[in-house]
Order: sequence, then structure tokens, then C-alpha cells
Amino acid sequence: MFKLIAAFLGVSLVAIALVALFGWLSAANEFNRFISQEAENNFVVFVTEYYNAHGNLTDIEDAMRTRFDNRNQNNPDPPRLAPFGLADAQGIIVLRGDSYTLGETAPPALFASGTRILVNGKVVGVVLPWTRPAPRNRSQEQYLQRTGMTLALAAGGAALFAIVLGVLLARTITQPVRELTRAAQRTAKGELGQTVRVQSRDEVGELATAFNQMSADLKRADESRRQMTADIAHELRNPLTVIGGYLDAMRLGDLQPTPPRLGAVYDEIQHLEAIVDDLRTLSLADAGALVLNRQSVAVNELLARIAARHAPQAAQRRIQLRVEPEAHAAAVEVDEARFTQVLDNLVNNALHHTHAGGAVLLSAETRAAATLVRVADTGEGIAPADLPRVFERFYRGDKTRPAEHGSSGLGLAIAKALVEAHGGKIWAESELGHGATLIIELPRAPEQPPPREDSPAVKPLNLQTAAKFSRTEIHTCCVNDAAGFFVGV
Repeated sequence: MFKLIAAFLGVSLVAIALVALFGWLSAANEFNRFISQEAENNFVVFVTEYYNAHGNLTDIEDAMRTRFDNRNQNNPDPPRLAPFGLADAQGIIVLRGDSYTLGETAPPALFASGTRILVNGKVVGVVLPWTRPAPRNRSQEQYLQRTGMTLALAAGGAALFAIVLGVLLARTITQPVRELTRAAQRTAKGELGQTVRVQSRDEVGELATAFNQMSADLKRADESRRQMTADIAHELRNPLTVIGGYLDAMRLGDLQPTPPRLGAVYDEIQHLEAIVDDLRTLSLADAGALVLNRQSVAVNELLARIAARHAPQAAQRRIQLRVEPEAHAAAVEVDEARFTQVLDNLVNNALHHTHAGGAVLLSAETRAAATLVRVADTGEGIAPADLPRVFERFYRGDKTRPAEHGSSGLGLAIAKALVEAHGGKIWAESELGHGATLIIELPRAPEQPPPREDSPAVKPLNLQTAAKFSRTEIHTCCVNDAAGFFVGV
């Protein structure tokens, strides 16, 4: 605050002093010019009167001296005649003034620039320029003093006003900053959720708005961290409780280590490993340390493989799992293993939230610069309040619904992290009671150049029978030629 006041006052006082100084100099110069002009006019009148009285300018210097000496007591401060030089019509100096020599010829330049004195249209003399300031009488000196005093008072009043205004402006600027400082100090002590008043729309107001947003984000992040810690503890406690219960009972001899019981323990250990792996994947994504082995992947083929992987689970739940391939779907440049993990998580989530008799649909759409992959279900849908949070870690919109066994609660969070690591986006669209659609947008893979016409001909392939029949299943083999084109089944 003191620095602001000092800076404001410094600039203001310097500006006021300069204005007062230049104002005084300008007023003094104008007044001196006025006095000089008045003195010259009086001198011209005196010379004209003298010439009319004597017919020439002889002895005018004596008359001038007598004029200065004749001051009567009733007019102690008569107009003064400045010590001008005077030359007659032939250029001979007849009044030396303050810097000329009587009887000499005036310099041509000075004679040409002087003021001519006309009597009946005839030039009788020339007033020569002079170098000293015009003499001022007492009243003129007092006028200049009063003018200077007025300027000094005005400058003092302006300085006082600048001091008051500077203090008020400094308080106006520093008060919000002080509030921000106190709120930031409380936030640093762990008192999250601090807010400050937004009192203006200027830079300070923008700073206050940004602080409030940051404070809200910090509080929300802290709440999410606390909730995630509690959720991790909950997710780890359940399998550990089962494992501990079985092992303790076996240790005491209450239960025999039969294969089913050991299998249950093994399943819980697998669950723990899944949680740890998911947490590690998220930590790598947060640190930007995920290593992606990108390659061009055909979307339709990938969706078909995902559907085949989850077909038994869908059949067990009596849910129809379908794929709607796009006729000319473009390839995407992804890490196939990681992107398969994304789709697995989305399909698992869709099957988990779809009731028996429902359907889950996988589809793709190619656009100019991106490829969209959709996983839609006919489940209960997502409430509008939950849509922005479905990709948070361990978040469940329905708190009363237990988490599915074997699920870490991190599937959608991992999907979001992996999609963003590929440079894509993922979001959810839903209407409560009418299912949900999770949409992935990925940049299209660069198109491969067509084969050159002068490339060597592909040798014919010897196709062998690729179908093996049995009573219950048919195995097929797709055969491609050397250029990668489909040629047969």
C-alpha cells in the first residue's frame, strides 16, 4: 500500500510541480511581453510628441532623462519608458538606450527590423530592439507576485487532493489484495474452500474470480482424494477379509483346505492384483509415463473381437450384444492392447448396468478428421447430476448399489486416462431411464499410400482348405495376399 501511495504521489507531485512551474514561466513571459509592448507604445507616443513639438529628434535623450526624473508625488508609480535605442530616418542613433552609442550609424539588420515611427505618413525614426527585460513598476511587480502566489496555492491544493486521492485509490486496490492474501494464507494452512468478494470487473476482479475457482477446485480435489482413499481402503478390505477369514479358519483347523476354498482365496488374490494393476495404470497416466505402442488398427475388426470376448458374459446375463460395423470405417492409430482395455472396461460397465432382456450396441462412425466409437446400452441411464463425474475414480452414482465382485471401481477412470493418452476424448450421453452411451473420439490414422503400379506382381497363393468341421463348432481362417488384401475364407 505504501509503495502504491508513494508511486502515485511521486508522479502526481512531479506533474503538479511541472505544471505550476511552466504555468508561472508562461505567465511571466506573457506579462513581460505585455509590459514590453506597452513600454514600446509609450515610447513611440513620447517620440511622436517630441517630434511634433520640436520638428526633429535633436536632444531627445535629454528630454527622455528629464521625463524619468519628473515623477510627482500624486503619481509615484507612473508608466516607465524602457531604455530603447532610437535612430532617425537616416539611421543615426539619437537615443542610445541600454546598448547603443550616440551618433553612430545603426546596424542595417537592426535598423530594418526596428519599429518605424510615422508622423503624417513620414518615417521620422526607428525604435531599435533592446536586450534587457522591460522595467516593471511596483503595481506590475505586485501583480506578478499575486499570480505566483495563486499558482503556488493551486499547486498545494492539487497536491493535497492527490494525497487524499492516492490514499483512497491505494486502499481500493490493496483491500481486495489483502483479502486474497488472507484467504491464500488460510488455504495454505489447510482451510480449503476459502472465497473472496468479487468487487469489480477489472484485473483485480478477475484475480478474485480465479482464486475462488481455484479454491473450489482444491476443495473438490481434496474431497475426491479423501473419498478415493476411503474407497481404496474399502476395496482392499473386502478381499483381505475373505482371505483372512479362510486362512484363519484353516489355521485353527475349523476348515479344511479344499480346492473350492483355496479357489475362493485365489479369486480374492486376483481381485487384489486387479486393483493394484489399475492403480498403477492410473499413476502412470497421471505422470505421463504410459508407453504406447501405436499401430494402425481396423475399428470394425477390433469391435468384433471385443464382442466375441464378452459374448459369454452377455449370454449369461441374457443381454443381446451386437456390433454395427461401418461400411467404410477408417483405421485408428492406437496401442491395440491399451485400447482393447478401454473397450473392455466400457463393455463391462454397459453389461453391468443393463438388465436381462436388454441390449448393448458397439458401433463406429468415421468423420473427416476423427473416428467415433460408441458403446450404448439400454440400462437405467445416468442422472444429469452424475454425468460430469462418471469418469472419477471409485465414483458410483447409485450409492445404495453394491460394486460388482471383481471390479476395482476404476474402469471408467482408466478408460478416460488411456483415451486422453492417445490424444482423444471420451464423454457420456444419457437420459435417466433410457440407457447411456459412452463415446470415444480418436484422431484418424494417416492413410496408407496406394501400391505403386510398377511394384512386383504378387505371386499366386496356394490356398488350402481352412475350415475344419466338428459336430459342435466351425473354425474359419481368413487368408490375405502379400499386399494385405482379403482373398478368401
